[in-house]
Amino acid sequence: MKAATVSALTLAATLAGAVVAPTAAVADTGDRTQTVSCSSLWVNDSAGVTHARLQNCTVTWGKNIFDGSYWQTVKFQLLDSRTDGVCAKALVIPSDTGASASSSECNGIWTTKTANFSGRTPNIFIRIAYGSNSTYGKISTNVTPPSGF
Repeated sequence: MKAATVSALTLAATLAGAVVAPTAAVADTGDRTQTVSCSSLWVNDSAGVTHARLQNCTVTWGKNIFDGSYWQTVKFQLLDSRTDGVCAKALVIPSDTGASASSSECNGIWTTKTANFSGRTPNIFIRIAYGSNSTYGKISTNVTPPSGF
């Protein structure tokens, strides 16, 4: 009985020590991010046949509270729905920065695309196209930053 009491006290002391043991400090880098979803897009021909698609679109808005820097990461999947020699294309434009990123997909396979930008912008415009016939369907979206970004 005495051994069991000592063992129980030893176990309790060990557990109590584990609970109050200090942990290593982690330095704050100042980076803050917030990710928002954006619309799926598609381009049809005049007969209603879909030729280009964009899905799983997100924009991650970032800032650093220490140095005041801002950045954005745009990710999406792009598909050329018809492998007829005309590729699906996407263009991402952060307003007021003069920058842009273009990408294409030609093989009928959902392909993940990423565009990275630096600087602050009031919105990001995303447009998809398929050859010269890119007026039918939902062909563009405009993504505004969350409050504080």
